[in-house]
Amino acid sequence: MTLFAGQTFAQNKQVQDRIKQVENNLIPYVPVKGFEGWNLIERMKYYKVPGLSIAVMKDYKIEWAKGYGLADTLKNTPVTTETMFSAGSISKFLMAVTALKMVDNGQIDLEKPINNYLTSWKIAENDFTKKTPITLRMLLSHSAGTSQTSYFGFTPTQQLPTIVEVLSGAKISETRPVVVNSEPNKEFRYSGGGSMIAQLALMDVSKKSFPNLTQEILFDKLGMKNSTFEQPVPAKFTRQCSWAYSDASWFKGMPYVYPQQAAAGLYTTPTDLAKFFIDVQKSYLGKGKILSQATTKKMLTAQVNVSDGGYKEQMAIGPFLIQRTDNKDPKGVFFEFTGVNAGFLAYGMASVEGGNGVIIMLNSGDNQNGIGREIRRAVAKVYNWTNNLPTEIKPISLPDTELNKMEGRYRMATDEVLYLRKEKNYLVEKINNGFDIYCFPISKDTIVFTDFNIKGFFKRNEKGEVIGLQNIYQEKPMPKMRDDEFSPSEYLNMQRYDEAKKAFRAMNMNEGQITYLAYDLMHKKPLNSIAVKTILDLAIEQHPNSSMVYSRLGDYYLKLNDKQNAIKSYQKALELDPNDQQTKDILETLKK
Repeated sequence: MTLFAGQTFAQNKQVQDRIKQVENNLIPYVPVKGFEGWNLIERMKYYKVPGLSIAVMKDYKIEWAKGYGLADTLKNTPVTTETMFSAGSISKFLMAVTALKMVDNGQIDLEKPINNYLTSWKIAENDFTKKTPITLRMLLSHSAGTSQTSYFGFTPTQQLPTIVEVLSGAKISETRPVVVNSEPNKEFRYSGGGSMIAQLALMDVSKKSFPNLTQEILFDKLGMKNSTFEQPVPAKFTRQCSWAYSDASWFKGMPYVYPQQAAAGLYTTPTDLAKFFIDVQKSYLGKGKILSQATTKKMLTAQVNVSDGGYKEQMAIGPFLIQRTDNKDPKGVFFEFTGVNAGFLAYGMASVEGGNGVIIMLNSGDNQNGIGREIRRAVAKVYNWTNNLPTEIKPISLPDTELNKMEGRYRMATDEVLYLRKEKNYLVEKINNGFDIYCFPISKDTIVFTDFNIKGFFKRNEKGEVIGLQNIYQEKPMPKMRDDEFSPSEYLNMQRYDEAKKAFRAMNMNEGQITYLAYDLMHKKPLNSIAVKTILDLAIEQHPNSSMVYSRLGDYYLKLNDKQNAIKSYQKALELDPNDQQTKDILETLKK
């Protein structure tokens, strides 16, 4: 754990107390009066997060930073405050501030056509761009109408594309060209491709590599010694870098490389990111090291709406802005960004005014709504952030007899079941194999789901028995299922394969749906090969001329190390679709 210099013993004790409060006050999206918060370590186990790191900001300073768990489970390397994580899309925010510094310096203009600054590559002109030329402001506020929402990484052994190859959609980039394919300056449309255009413009204007540019403009000035945009990560940092972890079926079990630097390439620590966020806060007051006050205020001005509801989310020129819909206090406005890369998650949030904030980085990329946001809410609660959390609900206590009546299975759709179980004096919801969602009664037949602050209403028959559950967004109740009534997936899980096949057959899934189901089952651990074969047999029965189905069958046999049947299945797939290049490549590899 790191505490920063200049603190007296008394302050040290106060900080220690706040750390313990944060560690034991992880809470769901909706705060619940009287609900005992979760413990951070226990939630790491629940979400299967090997390691994470936190930095908390208070009064425009880093009050504390601390690492938890392991950076590398094989080497048993603990997470420290100097452990570096992949920051994902938070990279875009740092790129935006770099761009705005160049605006401050007079090197580039927010409102002039970006093609004026691009020399290595140009945005292809079309009807959209003729009417509304794309500007840097549009690119930084994700309102340029550019394509390519996000980017996948590369394994360390793959050849990496250049930025021009990424933008041009060259084969090596494994992406399509970045183009303007919706009306610019009209609405929010998140675009990693737009961020790459902005990066290239900065490089063309400065005549510098993007890592060198950000090192000069940001990292050196802010003392961000454990940060880099270089990809792959330079050797001097590799020992500090966390490993990556994910249960996703496509994940190769290693940290990926992101040559798309401005979109996803940053490696850093929560402490370094906190320095960056604090400088933005100070620049808003005219006391920062990077941006002028005028430019910072412009940066933190909303450009387009993102979403409305309990919170109003808007896109500024770089970061997202978020506040409660009922907020009237300037200290209740926050700027933030979330990053998701293969095997990593990162969260950064800070108040525009008041000097509060938190950075959280994890070496698990599997649940964006999980422990990271629970920690963020714990910090907001302990540090009493202005209007950050939803209004606390006040549950009532129902007799066990009533809660027992509510327990059970409710059918949401043919193969979607909502499970409710009683725990202490509340209910816990799980949809299919999802995570637990805590539900609290606020009247005899009304509960609040704490994941989205939605009310649910139980329906009863004339005997007082619970026969259904309906939330405010559903047109009709979800019927409570009988004990002898099962969904197709439940039959499959019970190994009642014939009944499962019959139930899935009645769903009449299209080839995409049924092959995705087979793919998903194929990558579950432990593998239930009979369940996968049941679905693939049904897929062949219902889609006998689908190359996609036979490709999945080939994948299945390959997973069983049955090379001969895998080749036969891939050959059948290629016979049905001679243009399937991926299947051609697999067959060539198998025949070597």
